[in-house]
Amino acid sequence: MTVLNSNLPQAWTPEDYGKLVDLTVEAKSVAFQAGTIVPTNMQTIRFPLLKADPTTGWVAENATIPLTDPNTDEIVVTPAKMAGRTQMSNESLSDSNPAVADQIGKGLARDIARKIDAAFFGNTVTNGASGLLSVAYSTVDTGATIANLDPFHMAKHTAQVAGAELSHFVLSPAVALALSLAKQGTGSNMGLLDSVGDGVTVAGVPVLVSNAVATGEAWGLDKEQIMTVRRTGTTVKRSGDVAFAEDATQIRATARVGFGFVNPSGLIRLYDAA
Repeated sequence: MTVLNSNLPQAWTPEDYGKLVDLTVEAKSVAFQAGTIVPTNMQTIRFPLLKADPTTGWVAENATIPLTDPNTDEIVVTPAKMAGRTQMSNESLSDSNPAVADQIGKGLARDIARKIDAAFFGNTVTNGASGLLSVAYSTVDTGATIANLDPFHMAKHTAQVAGAELSHFVLSPAVALALSLAKQGTGSNMGLLDSVGDGVTVAGVPVLVSNAVATGEAWGLDKEQIMTVRRTGTTVKRSGDVAFAEDATQIRATARVGFGFVNPSGLIRLYDAA
């Protein structure tokens, strides 16, 4: 019997497989959770950047009102390609066991999410998308240890001055642990917070925890001012031609993602500046 898409497990149809990978990436990647997802079919996408408002002033009655212009610029985002390839034997493929396909799909999605977040919290990336460290962000000095919520309140203030309203704090696991162990006062055994993890609020702002954030650091982010651009969605294709001699099938996944930060000074990096 010929094996066709129609009698393969639904997860193994390439179109739906790519959609499932995208849904998993959106759920696992902090860059997608803490940013505004912008889908596009274009090679590049441009976002307006308002650097300064037009000026106003007091004007006498019947006098000419001065003409001023806003200071504008733009951010050009070109989604970069992320790709991976794996190989499985035709014996395992012919088993038609959905679990096999699901495990490969989950593995692809997890690795794509990890690589996206590593770029998002990183600097410039060869052949990839440049992240938070590549722009002129604002900073809050946490000192060597974080023992209270003062740095997070300071981050909210710093963001507000820069015209941003924080929608998320993204913590490294070490910072999440430090906050979980922080006490209500000197000599107290009562924790400042019950636990710190995804979904908890710190200083009134929802928290995400990510291994992609440098140890001991955290970020304050405004979802409305971060554009996570995904071009066309993840595609998954398979071919038995390249692995003909091995009697195997290769699976290839490609995703194109880029980041746009429309208000860099509203991005707050919390870290020990010493």
